[in-house]
Amino acid sequence: MPALKPFAELLSPVAADSQSLSFEISEDWLQGRSAFGGLQAVLALVAMRRLTGVAAPLRVLQTTFIAPVPGGRVRVSARVLRAGKSVTHVEARIENGSDTLALFIGVFGNGRPSAIVVPMAAPTPPEQGPDGLRDLPFFPGAAPNFIQHYAMRWAQGGWPFSNTPGASTRIWLRCRDAAPTVEQFGEHAAELALVALTDAIPSPAISWLKTPAPASSLTWTLELIEPAAPAGTEFWRIDSEIHSARDGYIAQTAIVHDPDNRPVALSRQSVVIFA
Repeated sequence: MPALKPFAELLSPVAADSQSLSFEISEDWLQGRSAFGGLQAVLALVAMRRLTGVAAPLRVLQTTFIAPVPGGRVRVSARVLRAGKSVTHVEARIENGSDTLALFIGVFGNGRPSAIVVPMAAPTPPEQGPDGLRDLPFFPGAAPNFIQHYAMRWAQGGWPFSNTPGASTRIWLRCRDAAPTVEQFGEHAAELALVALTDAIPSPAISWLKTPAPASSLTWTLELIEPAAPAGTEFWRIDSEIHSARDGYIAQTAIVHDPDNRPVALSRQSVVIFA
């Protein structure tokens, strides 16, 4: 396999016009026959920011994964659906000719004074931190290529394909690559690393299996509840839970905690598994 391509390097368009940006996805960022879903969402977010000029903080990102996004050059279009006084809705699509491979809705909103302030309570720090835990190893052909870019350590639940039934996992993780910088991507650069990081972990359902089997996200909703902190070398934590699993469809949620144990994002996914 060729040398790994750093995360921030992937986010620089190789071509552009007034309605779309084109990016080059390398083989090491694939997840089976498709690009890593978190990367797809980040490319859409880059296109939303650059093509529409939306400057408010990202509040919600809604994603529907429709078809595999192959490696190589991909085209991402973006347009404003509605711009109100405080909130702007922006649509982005990853396209192959006339076909839409993935659809994204970004909801960007400026803050406003409010009498209602209910911070999400930070949980007690878990007894098991990342120190002393083993990194998930990368096995070519059995694990998605993109996980080479992330260090993941399980504090609860089993590794993928370990025959460990359970409805939840607690995973410490960090990106091995340098984070996108403000100089490269503007004041909201930190949200790019956060969006990708949130989708990096596997579903808890994968731990139930004895042998590798295909699985993929169908839909994904990510809510940012705190400003994204710059992603450094420290570990973040994602606590995931399956709420329902039947007929090959998994309904699951996750809470993302920054290195200071602050809950910063809520994630909800519908996952299909072929096992």
